[in-house]
Amino acid sequence: MRYWMFLCCVFCCACSDKPPVVPDIDTSTLEVPVAEAIGKAHGDVQTTPSDPAAWTRYAEVLQAHQLLNEASAAWTTRMSLGDLAPGEAILALRCAEGLARPIEGVEQTVDQILQDTPDHTSLRFSRGSSRLRAGDLIGAQEDLERALQQERHPAILLALARTVLSQGDVARARGLLEEARKGAPGDPDVQKTLAPVYLQLGEADLADAERSRVLRGPKAFRFDEAELRMANRAVSSSANDDRAREAFANRDWKLAIVWLNKVIEVHPDRATAHARRGMCHLMTNQAQKADQDFRKAIAEDESLAMAHRGLGVLAGRGGRLQEAVTHLARAIELNPEDPDAVGMYPIALLKTGQIPAAEEAYLAARERFPNNRILVQQWLVGLRRMGRADQALAAARTALEDFGEDAAVLHHAALCLEALGQMQEAVEYHRRSVAADPKSPSASRLQRPSTPG
Repeated sequence: MRYWMFLCCVFCCACSDKPPVVPDIDTSTLEVPVAEAIGKAHGDVQTTPSDPAAWTRYAEVLQAHQLLNEASAAWTTRMSLGDLAPGEAILALRCAEGLARPIEGVEQTVDQILQDTPDHTSLRFSRGSSRLRAGDLIGAQEDLERALQQERHPAILLALARTVLSQGDVARARGLLEEARKGAPGDPDVQKTLAPVYLQLGEADLADAERSRVLRGPKAFRFDEAELRMANRAVSSSANDDRAREAFANRDWKLAIVWLNKVIEVHPDRATAHARRGMCHLMTNQAQKADQDFRKAIAEDESLAMAHRGLGVLAGRGGRLQEAVTHLARAIELNPEDPDAVGMYPIALLKTGQIPAAEEAYLAARERFPNNRILVQQWLVGLRRMGRADQALAAARTALEDFGEDAAVLHHAALCLEALGQMQEAVEYHRRSVAADPKSPSASRLQRPSTPG
């Protein structure tokens, strides 16, 4: 909530000619040095709210202390005050990368800077790295190849090696990594990336040597060879699993797939990783891969609710309605608090013609998740498509008592009235929907010449 209030203030001030209004940030829960640093930068932008440099310092301080949402809003204000310098653009890119979502205007700014100064190596490298972490391998390779033409820096070599490795070019990745190691012989990231490359090329001795090299140093523990292999696999898998969970939580499905692939490469039988990767494939419309992952997950652990839910969705899409009901019922049995499965189950029952059971499941879902508006919308659509517009209209009116003037529910209620031939009342519901939200699909219905008004 604090972030959205902050962002609203920023957008309001960006759209006016007045100096930006600086919203307050609650630092009471932060450590004293952090609160003091943010307070000083906050005071500077309050004193000179039209000073681009003050907003840059403010955004940088927020970003340094991981207040990325607030930093994103500060960068938005900074861009409203003038063009970013290349160094500022790099910082804004890193903020967007930390958020795992773009900051409006940053990509366009970077594009413009690189058009004006195409040989700006640091910015080119930064954008290439961001694209790599976002799973845009083609864009990443384009930027990193260009940066490498300008400077064969170990960091650029490493990033490009990871890019081509993700595309399956193991031989080239090896050459780039070995060159990077010559420039930075003690860099652990180079060593950790080289080890699996050597393994893929069948050079196990070199791989073990790289793993040993990673853990060396004045404070490193000493392991025998078997312990060393296990430790490296565990550390790598744990880090990749954390990255996958973060990307999954941010609904960055493509990036999550990148990290889950790495987890499954180390632990091919990890059921939860297959279930999560299956959901990522489902959300990116890769049905066959999703099906394979969900079935693999259930073969390893039958109790994974997410995998049953995913198979239920796929079965429903494929017209295998009873199979969809079976999997969704099992998903709810395993995890009664899953709003998605609970919401989809009555729809699946409805499609199979099990009307009383569907109604019972819908009422139970509404009771369990009274604020789930998507559930209501799906139920109304399902009833209408089953030729039960009168029943859908009654359900819509009941939902409106709970939700108030909800634009989507009003729109569906209007469609039910149209199906019942009550056109005049339908127009009134369309108008109420547009009044609640001007972007409602009811707006286009009202514009139709054939719709009575």
